[in-house]
Amino acid sequence: MSHKQKLQIYPLISVVIIIIALFSLVFLQMEVRRIGYVLLKETRQYKSLQDEHRLKVMRFAKVMRPERLRDLAVTRLTLNDAKSSQIIHMAGEKIALRQ
Repeated sequence: MSHKQKLQIYPLISVVIIIIALFSLVFLQMEVRRIGYVLLKETRQYKSLQDEHRLKVMRFAKVMRPERLRDLAVTRLTLNDAKSSQIIHMAGEKIALRQ
C-alpha cells in the first residue's frame, strides 16, 4: 500500500471509530436505564417484604400478649394464677448449674 492509499483510508477508519463509539454510548445508556428499572423493581419488592415482616411481627406480638396467654391458660388448660403463699419447687442439675 502506498502512502497515498493510506491517506485515503484514514477518514474511513475514523468514521468507523466514531460510529462504534456512538453505538457504544447508546448501548451503555440502554444498560443504565435497564439497571435502573431492575433497581426500582427490587426496591419495591424490598419495601413490600418489609411491610409484610412488620405485619407479622405485630400479629405475633398480639398473639403473645401476656393477658391473652393467661386467658388461654385459664380457659383451655385449666391452670390457675400462682398465689403468693405457694412455693414452686424446681429440681434438676441443669437448674442448679445455671449462673
